[in-house]
This record gives sequence, structure tokens and C-alpha cells, in this order.
Amino acid sequence: MKQITTLFFCIAIFSACKKDKQSSQNKPSICFETNIINTNVQDGFMSVFFLNEKNGFVTSDKGGIYKTIESAKTWTALNSTTNVPIRDIWFPSANIGIAVGGENSCGGTGCIPSGGFILRTQDYGQTWNKIFTPSNRLEITSIYFINNLVGYCVGENVIYKTNDGGQTWSENQISNLGGKMMKIKFSDNRNGFIVCTFDKILKTTNGGNSWQITSPNKNNGYYSTSSSNGATYVSGQGKILKSIDNGVNWQELFNSPSEIYDVHFTTQEIGYAFGRGNYSGGDFGRCYGSIYCTNNGGSSWNGNGDFKDIGTIKAVSFPLSNIGYAVSGNKVIKIVIN
Repeated sequence: MKQITTLFFCIAIFSACKKDKQSSQNKPSICFETNIINTNVQDGFMSVFFLNEKNGFVTSDKGGIYKTIESAKTWTALNSTTNVPIRDIWFPSANIGIAVGGENSCGGTGCIPSGGFILRTQDYGQTWNKIFTPSNRLEITSIYFINNLVGYCVGENVIYKTNDGGQTWSENQISNLGGKMMKIKFSDNRNGFIVCTFDKILKTTNGGNSWQITSPNKNNGYYSTSSSNGATYVSGQGKILKSIDNGVNWQELFNSPSEIYDVHFTTQEIGYAFGRGNYSGGDFGRCYGSIYCTNNGGSSWNGNGDFKDIGTIKAVSFPLSNIGYAVSGNKVIKIVIN
């Protein structure tokens, strides 16, 4: 049933998958090499986190957590203790990891949604324990740690914070948000952003003690954000946005791709974008994956939306500046920067 739902969703967003004249295979060779790895896992991956080039984790829509110790070549299933989607994962240290997820809805008479949860491991992923359940019972979508002890996760209109490496969490509800929180990231220990649906972005300049709701007024939903050397980028349904004044003003990068689920900048000039590409065509077609790069701060982009061996790329992790891992369906894409 999930596959059928995904199929019709992809058809429904045909217009979002149409050919992008500014992105295409007519451009020079892209700035990275890709190696698509078939994992033989039956789940669909939702997030990825690599500690280094060899050791990493992915989470799935069926509650799976999988681990590799050899650069994504093989994967071992871990006991996550849940069958509910795990939407994000983070390891603030080699042994301690936090995974978040949940579901807001379910089907069938008398069905009660499972709600959200936070899982924690302290033995490098071998065992996981549920250590927190939000009071509102809504799913948690994203997690980010500033250091080994201080971390945040978000979901719906609530921000959760830990000061002890994820053992305990406090809740901070944001009133009148008008959008669902999708991704949280910090550029340093004081400045952070949360991107949301319905054209909302939250920012903090005091380490998360308070948050300000802003809107770029682009009528889009946002999926990801990345900051480097004084510049912050936001991606989502529309074109990528850029701010050089810590989110006070946002510039739309007109030559950038749309439908970008994850954006990653290593410097203010060099960045990478991953998401949903072009539509294959036909009544039962599908959307391809898209990968782009820029070396001039987003003024122009190289790459394309016609990676036919993969579908929409949901997330990426760069353990090194020149090596990253992305996930699409049950496949892992290793990215090596030229």
C-alpha cells in the first residue's frame, strides 16, 4: 500500500518533476563521482549519518536502523525496538547515538497514532532504548547536536533540548508557528535555524534560549538548511534561498534547482543539493533523483535531475569535506568530490 501511495504522489507532483531548463545534461561534467550501492534492505531509508568514511548508520520508514563498518558496502540490521518510521539519527560521539521519529496518523477503526519518540544508544548502536516520549505524542522529524552534550530535536511546533547527551529532554512549544518543523541545524553554538513548511523559518542567536519566527515570503515549504562562513542556505519546494546576514534578509537564487530535500555547503561558495528530479513520463512513471553542485555561492549550478538509477534523494551525510553518503529508497549513494 505504501508503494501505491508513493506512486500516486509522484504522479500528482508531475509539475514539480518537469524538466528544468537551467539544470541539465548539456552542462559540463559534474563536480563529483557517484557510486550507487544496492543494500538489499527491503525498507525505504529516511536518514543517514556517517561518523567517518567507513562507519555509518541509516534509518528506515519501518523502524529499522542499519549499520555499516565498510563504507556502505554491507549493512547490519540493529535492534531499534520499534517498527515506526525513524526520521533522523545523530551520533554526538562514537558510542552515543540518538534517533528520532514517529507517526502522526494511522488507518483502521479505533487506530491510535503511535506519536513521537526519542531512542538512545550508548554502545555504538548495538542496543537502543526509548528514553523520551513527547507530551503531545506527535512525530519528531530532525535532530542536531552542537557538541557531545547539547542537542536539539524538533517536530510539529515543539523544540526539544538536552544538556546531558540525550539522557533527558525539555520541551519548548512555539505558539502561532503556522507550519511543521522539518529540519534543525546550527552554524555555531549560538546561531541556529529551523526550516518549516508554509514559508516559515525559525532562528536563534542565543543558543536556543529563544526563537524568532520569520518568513522569506516565497510561499514555499522548506526541507533543509546549511550554513558556512557567514552564509546560510535554505532549500525546499522552490528555488534555494541564501542569506549573508544571519537570516535577516533572504535572496532567491534564480538559477538554482527546486524540490531539494537536502543542501550541504562546505564553504560559502561550494555547495551540493540533493532531491527530486525529472519525471520519467507516462501514467505509471516515476521521479528520478537529482544532484547538483555550485562553486560560486549558488549563482549557477552544475548537475542534473535525471539520475535514473535512483529516485528522490531524501538525505545526505558528509563525514569528510570530499566524501558524502546519500540515501534514496533502499539505496545508498557514495559521493566523492572531484
